[in-house]
Amino acid sequence: MTNTGSQIIKAIEMAWRTIQRKHPEIPTVVAVTGSGFHGKNPKWAHFWPGRWLTDNEEGKTPTVVDELLSGAPELFVSGELLGLPGRRIMQTLLHEAAHGLNCARKEHGTNINGRHNRVFVKAANELGLIWPEGKEPHKSIGFSQVEITDETAKKYEKIIEKLEAARLAYLADGRRFENGQGIGTKGNGGDGGEGGDGGTQKRGRGSRGGSRGGKRIYVTCICATADPFPITPGRLERAPILCGNCMTPFRPRDEDDD
Repeated sequence: MTNTGSQIIKAIEMAWRTIQRKHPEIPTVVAVTGSGFHGKNPKWAHFWPGRWLTDNEEGKTPTVVDELLSGAPELFVSGELLGLPGRRIMQTLLHEAAHGLNCARKEHGTNINGRHNRVFVKAANELGLIWPEGKEPHKSIGFSQVEITDETAKKYEKIIEKLEAARLAYLADGRRFENGQGIGTKGNGGDGGEGGDGGTQKRGRGSRGGSRGGKRIYVTCICATADPFPITPGRLERAPILCGNCMTPFRPRDEDDD
């Protein structure tokens, strides 16, 4: 089983390319996996814009601004999700692709706390996901829990079969959380974070959903007129927060910036 991990990533990349062929606006990602349930804010997956730096083809040394603007998005898929049926995995990949579509269009599908809005739902609809009729949005994660339709599952039938065939290994806790037996508020794209589309979320005492009480750090973006603001470390770790102007993730302000 020395190539188990690479086979899993290949299956995820194959599914993502299939989605891209149907929806060319969706950006190419760096796919990674690991445990999404080891912390206090479990998540099935996330889409993180600009997470990975890419080689500069012209050979020049990029500036920090260049790197942040040109970085490749990260598609994280939890090992717990891989233990669920292929249709459920595909649902989450389409959820993350909706975030990718929002990002490509410079739309805001979530607010600063990761609450999914109608802009996200619109992108999700284009990808074949729907918000269940008559269902109220979650008080914390909003319209995160969109669901794959039978028609969409049929379109991706072969990919769903390949995802299940590629399940050489997975982490076991996912089925427990999917069945509503987890700790916290029943909601992964989210729900334990940006893109976490199912599962549970445990909110802390911080005003922005952090889990470390009153401790705050200042974060900033790359805007020339950036205005640093305080946030809990736990909230910053849970999912990336994008600036509405430069569309890059906020990061902790260096002490030298004081």
